[in-house]
Amino acid sequence: MKLRRIIVFLVAVLVLLAAGNYIRLSMKRAAAPLMPSKTPSLDGAPARVYGLVEPLEREVFVGPLQARRVIEVAVKEGDEVAAGAVLCRLDDDLEKQAVAVARSRLEEAVRRLELTRDDLRRKRSLAAQEVLAESELSSIELQAHYEEQQIETASAELALRQAELEKLVLRSPVAGIVYKMDVRLGEHLTPQDYQRIVVGRPEKQVRLFVETFWLGRIRIGDRFVVRETEALQEVGTGIVSAISPYVGARDFRTEDRLERLDTKYGQVILRLDSASSLPINLQVVCEKQPAEGR
Repeated sequence: MKLRRIIVFLVAVLVLLAAGNYIRLSMKRAAAPLMPSKTPSLDGAPARVYGLVEPLEREVFVGPLQARRVIEVAVKEGDEVAAGAVLCRLDDDLEKQAVAVARSRLEEAVRRLELTRDDLRRKRSLAAQEVLAESELSSIELQAHYEEQQIETASAELALRQAELEKLVLRSPVAGIVYKMDVRLGEHLTPQDYQRIVVGRPEKQVRLFVETFWLGRIRIGDRFVVRETEALQEVGTGIVSAISPYVGARDFRTEDRLERLDTKYGQVILRLDSASSLPINLQVVCEKQPAEGR
C-alpha cells in the first residue's frame, strides 16, 4: 500500500515537471523574435493571368446623338456588315420635312436666278445699243449677284438639313460582325444607350490585366493557352502582340463598402489564333506556354 502511494506521488511529480517544462518552452517560443520569411520565387511558377475576350482592335459602340424612337432595325446579332451599312433608323419625320423645305427654297432661288440672268442678257444687248442706261444695267447685275449668294445660302441650308437627317441613321463604322443588337421597334433610343449596339472585327483578342510582378516575365511573341474560368477548359491559344507602357490601378472592393484594395496592373494584348466562336466579354485565364527547347 505504501509502495503504491510512493508510485502515485512520483507520477504526479513527473507530470508537474513535464507541464512546467512545456509551459516554459511555450513562453520562450512566444517571446522569441519573428524570423523573416523567405521571399517566394516566381521563376518556377507558371504565369497565369486573367483577361476578357474582345474583337481585334476592340469593339465599337454605336449610339444616337439624340433621343428618338426606333422605326427600323436593319440587322440582327451575328450578321456580317460592311463599313457604312445601316444598322437601324430613328424617327425622322421632322428632318425629312426640313429637307423638303430647304430643297424647295433652293429650287426657287435657282429659278429666280435663271429669270434674272435671262433679263440681264436682254439688258446687256440694249446697253450695247446705247438704248439702256448704264445705271439700270448695273442694278440688274447686282440683283443677279445677290441671287447667286442666295443660292449658296440655300445650298448650305439643304446640306445642313440632310446632315441632320443622316444623323438619325445609325451605321456601322467598321466592317465586321454585329455582336450585340439590343434594339426593338418602337422603343426610344437615347445617347446613354450607346452600349446596346456593338460591332467589331470577327478576329478576337484577349485583353490581359497583368499584375506588375508578372510584367517582367511576359514579352511580345510569348504564346499562351486560353481557358475559360469556370471549368478551366481550353478554348484557344494566342500570341502576345502588344504590351501597354502604362501601369494603372484597379480597385477591388469586399462586402465591406469601406474596404478597398488597390492593385497595380498593366495591360497586355493576346491575339487569338482561332476563336471565332468565343463570345466577347468572356472572362478567361491564360497560362504561358514554356519556350521551345526548355
